[in-house]
Amino acid sequence: MLTVGSSFAVLGASGFIGGALAQAIEERQQECSRFTRSLPFIVDGELAPALQTADVVFWLVSSIRPATSTKPGTASQDQHALEQLLDLLDRRRSPAPRVLVVSSGGTVYNTDAPPPYTESSPTRGANEYGQAMLAVEELVRERCADHIVLRASNVYGPGQRIRRGQGVVAHWLDAVLRQEPIRVMGDPSIRRDYVYIDDVVDALLAAAVADQAPRIVNVGSGHGTSLGELLDLLVEIIGPDVDIERSPARTFDAPSTWLDVNLAREALGWKATTSLEEGLRRSWQAASAAFS
Repeated sequence: MLTVGSSFAVLGASGFIGGALAQAIEERQQECSRFTRSLPFIVDGELAPALQTADVVFWLVSSIRPATSTKPGTASQDQHALEQLLDLLDRRRSPAPRVLVVSSGGTVYNTDAPPPYTESSPTRGANEYGQAMLAVEELVRERCADHIVLRASNVYGPGQRIRRGQGVVAHWLDAVLRQEPIRVMGDPSIRRDYVYIDDVVDALLAAAVADQAPRIVNVGSGHGTSLGELLDLLVEIIGPDVDIERSPARTFDAPSTWLDVNLAREALGWKATTSLEEGLRRSWQAASAAFS
């Protein structure tokens, strides 16, 4: 679809995934416009100039997180912003861009059925966060002809911010560095699909340039890792002198989930290449360097 000289716009470029994506695009010497809360994509009721001609628009704007999605208006605020974007893109004189939206592979599938989940598996938001992500998916599906929804599982890696209710790896690493106990919440046998940030960025770029891309693509490791296994790997990397504190599951925590990622391999030529052990090691090294 795209060639050298194509232009990209990353909305939500100050976030974990958005920042890594924008940096990767710039490192490939492609034109990339970054939009954040302080650099809005709408100026005086019109699209910012760079969005008037962008070939690909990445939507990573989200104030929704599992622990905060119950706050009144949180989900509708993000959906309204997306509606505004799609309204203004409809008015562009240049050809319509491809719009890529990152959704949640860990919370949108109906967990009454066992994992792994394919893109055609039944959906039912596991919590209000998952329901909000499904609403965003439906909006872009209804409004945008050339769109791709990437359902990413639990993304982790260097640069991930500590956010309440999200990012177990980042929380655990921060706790170790602060000499606080690692909090293991819920059943340690619960399994999740952890995917490294660089692999997610590669998936986004592969979808952006694909001639024939599916409308929905799972992005994950394709494997379920239990909290207990994740903890064991981390202790191997950090060392045995780690305090562990166990507590009950939170109300918004989903059951075991992991993704079938065969479609991404077949349609995009993509698969995650960073092992969990290597990803955790890189994350620990980066967190240690930033903390010192």
